[in-house]
Amino acid sequence: MVIVGAGLSGLAAGVDLSSRGIPVLLLEERPYAGGRARSFVDETTGDVIDNGQHVLIAGYERTMQFLATIGSRHHVAVQPTLVLAFHHPVRGFCTLRFPLLPSPFHLLGGIASTDLLSPIDKLRLLRAGRELLFPPTGGAGNHPGLTIAQWLDAAGQSAETKRSFWEPLALAIMNEHAATASARVFLHALHTAFVRHRRNAALVVPAVGLSSLFSDPAQEFIRTHGGSVRCRTTVVATRMDGGRVVAVRTREGEEIPCTSVILAVPPREASALLPEPMRAEGFMKEMAAVPMSPIVSIHLWFPADFMPQEHLGLIGKRIQWVFHRRKILREKGAGSHLSAVISAGDREVEMTNEQLVALASEDLVQVFGNEAGAPVHAVVIREKRATFSCAPAVDLLRPDQATPIPNMFLAGDWTATGLPATIEGAVISGERCAALAAQRAG
Repeated sequence: MVIVGAGLSGLAAGVDLSSRGIPVLLLEERPYAGGRARSFVDETTGDVIDNGQHVLIAGYERTMQFLATIGSRHHVAVQPTLVLAFHHPVRGFCTLRFPLLPSPFHLLGGIASTDLLSPIDKLRLLRAGRELLFPPTGGAGNHPGLTIAQWLDAAGQSAETKRSFWEPLALAIMNEHAATASARVFLHALHTAFVRHRRNAALVVPAVGLSSLFSDPAQEFIRTHGGSVRCRTTVVATRMDGGRVVAVRTREGEEIPCTSVILAVPPREASALLPEPMRAEGFMKEMAAVPMSPIVSIHLWFPADFMPQEHLGLIGKRIQWVFHRRKILREKGAGSHLSAVISAGDREVEMTNEQLVALASEDLVQVFGNEAGAPVHAVVIREKRATFSCAPAVDLLRPDQATPIPNMFLAGDWTATGLPATIEGAVISGERCAALAAQRAG
């Protein structure tokens, strides 16, 4: 069984197949596994840096089970209930905290008690929240052509609820602005997080870098179950015989036989590996051309520890979220190591490092005062193709994990999972491919 791509979806497929006693071979073009969910050590400070700040929630059931299977579940701490901290340009520091009540009363209680919104805007929020109490296939969110912004207008939301609540959620969940992103996918994600169980939306905080949490233990699991992971190996073609894939070919000309193949790579790369008849028929042609949405992470080190929160949403600023890495990872050393995040940063991704550091520093001074000052060290990470842009029309283009080729499958958070481009979507897609491949293998 060959899996092309050792990102999170490929690793999830490999772990699932390995646990079924089916040996796998993962082929990864890059020199490392893990894809976008990886970490490395900063040479200057010795601190662990993730290539992008990923936020997990307790409602990611398949992700939590994946961590348990590979033996790294103990590296995460789960909030008893959701607590989000924000900084509002007028109201100052605010909190959204869900009480320990059964669903949906925890949602109602959290909205009623937050100091983030005025009483009239809380009522507006509750009005929109009614749609979350029903399956996401109903109501305005089911319309395939609606953006989040259009749904919010239909739900009577004010400019303030959009700015202070809905837009931060859209950016965090969809990596896209409310004016562009699909309402149907957004509502599905919100229903999973906020309605199915009161604890689902609680944040899951890793105490280690993403590589130690995901890729390293996943690779070890695969190897101890008879499989292997080969990095620096680029697959350039698949070979067909009798209507099924029988081998993959690498850039070096090596041909590797396979009983089935899982393409766990981005849509453009997956499309290029399809057999010629499928490409000629236009299978996945439109999906391969879907634009990608970037994420910019700006790591900043300060001599002072001026941020008491582990994470903070900044409303009305260019930086959307800030994470205190010292507190989250229990890093040693004085001062602060902050990770400032800009989602859907199409304009910011083209800025220079100096411009981005200055931008982040200015926002932090406006929030925390001059104590923030100038950073003593900075690292900028650009993920130009972090996620696919999940516009309403794009959601309809997402292919299933099964393909017209009976032993070829597609894995990735961009496939049809019903979720946005999340870690949970990547794991679900990989496991679905594994189940299909295992069924094919008998």
